[in-house]
Amino acid sequence: MAIRPSSEWRDGTAEEARLVAVGALEQEFAVMEGLFPPDLLQRFDEIFDVFERDVAGLSVPTDGEVLSLIRNVVYALNALNEDCDSDAIATGERTVLCDYIDRTISEAGVDLDVLSARHGVPREDLTDEWRTW
Repeated sequence: MAIRPSSEWRDGTAEEARLVAVGALEQEFAVMEGLFPPDLLQRFDEIFDVFERDVAGLSVPTDGEVLSLIRNVVYALNALNEDCDSDAIATGERTVLCDYIDRTISEAGVDLDVLSARHGVPREDLTDEWRTW
């Protein structure tokens, strides 16, 4: 299963805390917890829970079903980002989130190269129609 971005961000926060504790990183340079506080990570996880459940429910998905899943998760992430004054998702997070969406759907057996070709959209741009981050 694709690793959730929130898991990676939690691990990064924990690693920074460990480095601060052993004196290998000054507290002022430990930025992960400020970028990804626990309540924000929980909100990301709630979105990922729904997305992963919906992807797991696919049996023989149509293009419309797959695009609907992508649209729904992107809309949920848009709403989260807007609730955070557009500060929750920056360039680095955008890349990680798009990769997670791609991997999750691909691991469910959907050939996103074929789907994107049928719709005349590069695979890496499948979220662009709905994404505001």
